[in-house]
Amino acid sequence: MFYMENISAMDVALLGLLAERPMHPWEITKQVEYREMRTWTDLARSTVYKQLASLEARGLVRTEDEVASSRVRRVHQLTPAGRAALAGGVTRLLGEPQYPHWGIDIATYNLDAIPPAEAVAALDKYARTLRECSAGWSKLEAFLRDEEKCPPHRWALARRARAMIDGELRWIAEFRAELEAAR
Repeated sequence: MFYMENISAMDVALLGLLAERPMHPWEITKQVEYREMRTWTDLARSTVYKQLASLEARGLVRTEDEVASSRVRRVHQLTPAGRAALAGGVTRLLGEPQYPHWGIDIATYNLDAIPPAEAVAALDKYARTLRECSAGWSKLEAFLRDEEKCPPHRWALARRARAMIDGELRWIAEFRAELEAAR
């Protein structure tokens, strides 16, 4: 099916929100903010409207006008094809590793452009920032666990982020030690 093969991660994130209930674009952007989805998706306020139009053009979302407080709102909801596309997209994303382009990889490759002491200092700063991020993910997990209707698979997002940070911190410690030994 065309739509399953051409569905982006951003499409999956947006369809996932609409799978919970029909929403208007403003409500979607508020949910993205509330759930801090911008830390793990490319959903931005400016892209929601464009993405909804694309999903509607592909038959994955349908729109109905709703009157609320004397205002007409466009409410978007999944079509059966949208539900199928969401399921296919989730399965594909779970089964295919993705390799992001990280700035630290570019910097590491070009490390000979700066003195070793500067590299160590920059890595120390990076590690401090990662530890702060890890603490933030811990707080998010605690918040999600306290939410009455938040399913455990959503907590897993915070645990995964912390596990990745822990791995990155281990790599930094090893690499930093190598740099120190080479000085």
